[in-house]
Amino acid sequence: MINNLVKDILDLAEGRKLPSTISHNVGASFTKWFEDREPRKEKTLYFSEVGDPCLRRLWYKVNTPTAAEELPGHTRIKFLYGDMLEDLVLRLSEAAGHTVAGEQQKVKYEVGNGWTISGRIDAVIDGVVVDVKSVTKFSEDKFKEGLVNDPFGYYSQLNGYATALDSSDAGFLTIQKELGHISYYPINVDKRHFVDQVEHAIDAVERKDNDLPVIPAIPQSATSKNKKLDTTCSYCAYKKQCYPNLRTFAYSNGPVFLTEVVDLPKVMEIK
Repeated sequence: MINNLVKDILDLAEGRKLPSTISHNVGASFTKWFEDREPRKEKTLYFSEVGDPCLRRLWYKVNTPTAAEELPGHTRIKFLYGDMLEDLVLRLSEAAGHTVAGEQQKVKYEVGNGWTISGRIDAVIDGVVVDVKSVTKFSEDKFKEGLVNDPFGYYSQLNGYATALDSSDAGFLTIQKELGHISYYPINVDKRHFVDQVEHAIDAVERKDNDLPVIPAIPQSATSKNKKLDTTCSYCAYKKQCYPNLRTFAYSNGPVFLTEVVDLPKVMEIK
């Protein structure tokens, strides 16, 4: 049973359990991240897009894809080792005696009126639809809190996979990049919620013009007069479409995107 998975992996790693399989190598495909995705088919959305908290961004993705910023090389590399960690977790699950099936299985959900939701699942472990996520100690807090704060639409994506596969069981299997901790977080599969989100997403992208609301900027800090992009917008490839006068400053913990600069930061500005 998947509820025993984390304990079984730890027992395996600590020598209290013999591996069920010993022939697997851990790896990831360069092709997936170093080649561009196939052009989007007409009237197609991806499961990862259905729960996008910014429908304005989704409109840009579907209607003006060439306006997106280029994906930096270091980001592609980050995605690549995320894939390697995903493969590691799946191979450990097999070695711990659990059934792993359906890896990268194509999934489609026919909406009607010609629209399709498309994607690939990570795997089905012990009959449960599983999405594997590599996390930091900080980002794992979102899963512990039930994804109440879900800026990347993770719940909607997995809920959609489970709905399309007519499964009532799904969950996230996480691995911490820093410490190697593995955890499992089941979700409540809600088909009605997924269908409602699909309807909203299709309604948004079918608009002639992108008059969808912009996510407002937030204070840079509790004491700052400057304003910055929130988390969702910071990772958006279309942020300059919404904020053409955006300025980027290189702080020690990463770039900060300022929409309003009242007090000039004492760090380097990235032109």
